[in-house]
Amino acid sequence: MTPTLQRTTPGPARFRSLTPEQREPAWRSVLSALVLAAVILGLPCLMLWQVGPLPLPRQLDVSLLTRAVTGQTVLGVLTWVVWLAWLQFTVCTVVEVASALRGRGLPAHVPLSGGTQALVRRLVTSALVLGAVAAPAAAAAPVTAPEPAPVAAVQAQVAPDAAPASLGRDAAPAASGPDARTQAETQGDQAQTVRYMLGDIELPADVGAELVGQRVYVVQPPEGRYHDNMWDIAERTLGDGRAYRQIYDLNVGRVQPDGRSLELARLIQPGWYLIVPESAQDVDRVVAIAGDDGAQADTTTGSDTAPGDADASPTSMAPSSAVATVPDVPPAQMPAIGALMAAVLTAALAERRRRATPTAPGDEALELARLMRVGADPRRADRLNRILHSLHGLPGRPVPYAVVVDDDACRLLLPRPLPQAPHPWTTNDDGSTWTLPAGAEPAPPSDVAAGATSDCSGLVTMGRDEQGADILINLGAVDGDVVVGGEPTMAAELIAALALELCTNPWSQGNSVITVGLPGSLQRIAGERMQTAMELDDVMDAHPAAAEDVLSGHRRGEQVFVLAAGQETAQAKHDFNLIRTGRAEGARWRIDLDASGTARIDPLGVTVTATRATESELDGLVGLLAPAAPAPPGDDSRPPVPDPPEPPLSTAALRAASVRILVLGPAAVHAPAPAEPERLDLLTEAAVCLALHPEGIRPGAFGAMLWPLGVTSDVIAATVQRLRDWLGTDSQGVPHVRQDAEGRLTLGPEVVCDWDVLRSLLSASRHSEIHREAELLLEALRLVRGPVGEASRTERYSWLARVRTARQADALITDAAHRAAQILHDTDPEGAALAVDTGLKVVDLDQRLWRDRLRLAADRGRDELIACTNSLLDLTGVEDVSHVDPATAALVEELAPGASIRRATA
Repeated sequence: MTPTLQRTTPGPARFRSLTPEQREPAWRSVLSALVLAAVILGLPCLMLWQVGPLPLPRQLDVSLLTRAVTGQTVLGVLTWVVWLAWLQFTVCTVVEVASALRGRGLPAHVPLSGGTQALVRRLVTSALVLGAVAAPAAAAAPVTAPEPAPVAAVQAQVAPDAAPASLGRDAAPAASGPDARTQAETQGDQAQTVRYMLGDIELPADVGAELVGQRVYVVQPPEGRYHDNMWDIAERTLGDGRAYRQIYDLNVGRVQPDGRSLELARLIQPGWYLIVPESAQDVDRVVAIAGDDGAQADTTTGSDTAPGDADASPTSMAPSSAVATVPDVPPAQMPAIGALMAAVLTAALAERRRRATPTAPGDEALELARLMRVGADPRRADRLNRILHSLHGLPGRPVPYAVVVDDDACRLLLPRPLPQAPHPWTTNDDGSTWTLPAGAEPAPPSDVAAGATSDCSGLVTMGRDEQGADILINLGAVDGDVVVGGEPTMAAELIAALALELCTNPWSQGNSVITVGLPGSLQRIAGERMQTAMELDDVMDAHPAAAEDVLSGHRRGEQVFVLAAGQETAQAKHDFNLIRTGRAEGARWRIDLDASGTARIDPLGVTVTATRATESELDGLVGLLAPAAPAPPGDDSRPPVPDPPEPPLSTAALRAASVRILVLGPAAVHAPAPAEPERLDLLTEAAVCLALHPEGIRPGAFGAMLWPLGVTSDVIAATVQRLRDWLGTDSQGVPHVRQDAEGRLTLGPEVVCDWDVLRSLLSASRHSEIHREAELLLEALRLVRGPVGEASRTERYSWLARVRTARQADALITDAAHRAAQILHDTDPEGAALAVDTGLKVVDLDQRLWRDRLRLAADRGRDELIACTNSLLDLTGVEDVSHVDPATAALVEELAPGASIRRATA
């Protein structure tokens, strides 16, 4: 595909600020805007004033063509011509302005409007230059670099079109020839100034040292309403906008000059340096120029090794040197939904994995899942859930109007004082505040079923304060409306987050939630738990206040929560809890948000970082939680085996390998050298991360995965060095941990992972006769010890949510277990049972495997079937199999009528 033409001068020079002589005069922009306004607005007013309405014929017949042509007829024709020309001009203006605001692609072509559209395009482009003054000052600033400080002497020569060097070569350019070697040995006394140039732009020394040898694109500042984006960059440089993923992979996690880093592909900032693939067109390469003679430092010619070791292999460089120039990794940006909701949603994702619920998340949804795992606070959420479900059994049955929970204690703010609190609760403020220290939370009472409604079903998170405490309010205890004011977008996002919480919190089951004016993606996430209405008046009509409620003010029965954004104030009495944006008239509580997302809760007198559900996060949750499209009827296709290794690997190869990495269960690494016990967990995670990224991973992204809350470059370098020492070298003496030509960390071919062996065996089974297929399936299933990354500490392995290995392994293992049960059911029931048990170790509520287990149990008798059915009921916490899966209940009823419901024993 031929790259599209660039809109501006090629090369980094186009990012420099224009001189006054180069800028378009302001008067010309003003004149263009006035011309557009005069034609679009002034012309129709003038026509209506001077000529009147558009003349229309009174009747349509042949006389219209044969009558005499009068001055009035000519005037009418001219009037029509002017109005049609005005319409054409206006349509062209709308098309051009929409294209400019959208900032992507070419404007649509208006038929029969070539010259007119070209004129309008020039007017619109000139007029929109006025909008540039409103752009952020940082975006408009010239992309220039301060004078670099002196650095080490250049050790070799480089050609401008040299291929990219690895990070190791960036850190220590190799010497070439005796003069360079002598210079390297005495560089402390003969240091020179090195300048790093990108086209005709000089880069800071630290940035240039990292990027030297790479093709680098500088993100443009906005031009009018147009903002540079990764799709357009890929389209201009690689010829295909869909190739943006290549640019993303080269830059994810790398710290940019402003201290931020690339997390989502659509979020790039002006002035960022983006490494692009070698195939990019019209993109300059960063070169190092010696300050004394202008010679360019070569990163591709000569040796790839450090001075004094010219015979060493390029893959045997010390990783500490290889990652020496990797910048520090900043903390990942946590989701705006907050730590408590992130914990609830992460638990919901784990439950869906247990039930093998099919989903089809995209890359951005998987990245959200990773960030939720990092930002979630499951311990605090579990403590709060146990406390809320235990309140109904306490004396006085306290129902708080607000809750404050941190790592030390949980405090209930009560509407009426209860001075007598049972141990271990303590009271303050004459019984208006109850406090329970962390660690004293009771277990949920045995009579409270999973998902049962608590007395605080309306309790939702407002945000986290500066001391790290989560502030929650009980919407069901507010005697009146709750109004969220301030910045409109932030207010709507807060209300969307509250709606999502009311449908997902484990203590909020049984609520009726209705949304008005909120994103439709909320209902796709919540499903039947949430209803939507077009107008607030529709909800008022459906839920009028009962007469006695109007008099007493009390609400009875099921709590109904209505959350509305952009609606007029509800003046009439209503029988529901209303949370809305807008004016505070008639409101009981008011919450004010500013543009930074900080909220002040007036009744509590506290300020928090508000919990919000942004549009991008809701889209990601749709990908994670919304069910995938069902398979067509009769479609029994099996999941494909992703990228089976070539050549295939066997279990014998796994047993014989000097380095074995096991991920099909608790992560483990078997290496010839021992590791420090206190560093074993980190090194194991690092090895697993490399094993599940066979294409390689850049050191910066590697650090962002292992330390999502931030890490310095020296820690990354030290960890890579320790991992290299631990795993050792292969039969050729080359370290197992190495870097490829583009600087990515990879594992050598003699490192064997059980995930690779599993895929090899399952791929071979798909093309074998039935007896050999059964043998291969059982051999593959013997590798499985549990889910991928089982029992990994929650603060580690968050990146597993980002890769697809866990989902692929679940699908392949359960499919293999089911297929083995089908083949062996009649000939080897014990082998079939072993296969089913292995699959259920990975996905313990997979109903296809449970039906296989029930069939095998039925062959052994009714008692075995009933015992197997009760095991399923115990696992799910219900008393009727139909509540688990209707198809499974139908099978049980077919095999043993009446056995699908647990019978109470005398």
